Amino acid sequence: MAQTEIAKSESNIFTYKKSASVLLIARDFEKCLEVCKEVLRLRRLGNLEDKNGSTTENENLSLKLSQYEETEHLIVILIQAFAELERWEEVLPYITDYYQGIENVSAYVLKLCLLLHARVREYSICSAIYNIWMRANAQSWSDQEDISMLVDVYIKHVLIPTGKASEVEGFLRSTQLDEASQQKLLSAYEEVIQKSRALGSSVEDEEKEKKKVSQHNSQAFLDSTVGKAFRVVGVVIRWFRTIEPRRVAGILVSLAGLAAFAAIMLNGVPVAIFDVILDHLIFRRHRNFYK
Repeated sequence: MAQTEIAKSESNIFTYKKSASVLLIARDFEKCLEVCKEVLRLRRLGNLEDKNGSTTENENLSLKLSQYEETEHLIVILIQAFAELERWEEVLPYITDYYQGIENVSAYVLKLCLLLHARVREYSICSAIYNIWMRANAQSWSDQEDISMLVDVYIKHVLIPTGKASEVEGFLRSTQLDEASQQKLLSAYEEVIQKSRALGSSVEDEEKEKKKVSQHNSQAFLDSTVGKAFRVVGVVIRWFRTIEPRRVAGILVSLAGLAAFAAIMLNGVPVAIFDVILDHLIFRRHRNFYK
């Protein structure tokens, strides 16, 4: 249905909603979006007639409520069409613009936005829009069931997937829900919370054990290295006692040997093997040279 046809049509918003629903079911998502956007634009401008023929400026309270619900229905269809087209990133800007702020949307529309962004793992956006809406509406919103629904969605699709199940109890205490509603949700997630706490405790114990092992290995390496260093010093002292200053060539050979000792030491050779190599290189292999 073209944009000009929509603008000229004398049908009311109920007809357009039906048309959008049919297009969604038929999986013609592009046309569905076109219809929804145009009808919502005209609705905001007050250019559509209601089914009694009255203009939007003269509607009574019940009719305004009815049209609000119809508008929300179109918003829901629009969100579904965006999601089907994998154009989820366009939803929040459109919704925010249409309602002039995410805090002005209904609880159900916010729920859809939360689910949509949680599906693509944009948890930071979920947290942002949830907190903005709650700050603006939690205390004044008359329907506790709406608040409970949003809290439930946030726990299930944001806190738990991000590994924060252990924070659920504290999170519930911070909401505006009454004690009974908090306890109901807490009971629903009790098993998940307990598993998360047990896992967290296990991970903490494992990290402590790894730290102990690491400290032990570091100390053992240090002890081994210091022991080898003392052995090298002792060998050097013995070595200088076995040669004469004029034997320059012998000194050069021995210096090369010391370099080899250092390399062996850094490579972590066990002390016992280190001693054997040291003795072999200096005192057995070159015994005749130093005489």
